[in-house]
Amino acid sequence: MQFPPPPPKEYLADGTPKTYPLHQPVFDHGYTWEHWYMTNAGVFHTVYYGEFAKDFPWRWGFVAEKPFWVGAPILVLGVLCLGHIIQTMGQIGVRPKRYTPEWVEATKERERAENTNPITRYLDRRRAERGPYYLMSNVLPYHPHFLWMRNSHDYEAAEALAARREKDRELAAKLEAEGKY
Repeated sequence: MQFPPPPPKEYLADGTPKTYPLHQPVFDHGYTWEHWYMTNAGVFHTVYYGEFAKDFPWRWGFVAEKPFWVGAPILVLGVLCLGHIIQTMGQIGVRPKRYTPEWVEATKERERAENTNPITRYLDRRRAERGPYYLMSNVLPYHPHFLWMRNSHDYEAAEALAARREKDRELAAKLEAEGKY
């Protein structure tokens, strides 16, 4: 590939080289990369074009220092994480009653009692013959609010449950006294 020679230097009347003001900021941030490539100039011509780190602010100098295939996955992952955080920020501080520790425990017990989950049903049947098997449902997050719902108990539900158990005891005692239980 052949490149044409640079244009001749221009001089002022007193013989000093002519200088042109640079109407562009030059940043001094320590990045020294250069990217050179050929680009189209019209239909039949090309131009050798260069980008220098000193022409960009430090944040773009840092981003363009690495190749695109290194920065693109990091950028996409960062945008997805930021979008998820922004989307769920409206739920922070909202404590629905259904994700309290009591609700989670009752749901797990109900699923195991009803045997509606085929995997849990299989593991429950095979637990004795397979030895100790740690249920991942006791370890993994069970709902999307697990970060801020750890110690948020539903005291109203606990009071209602205590009242219901008391009523059940009274009913059982009444039925036992009548001989129907």
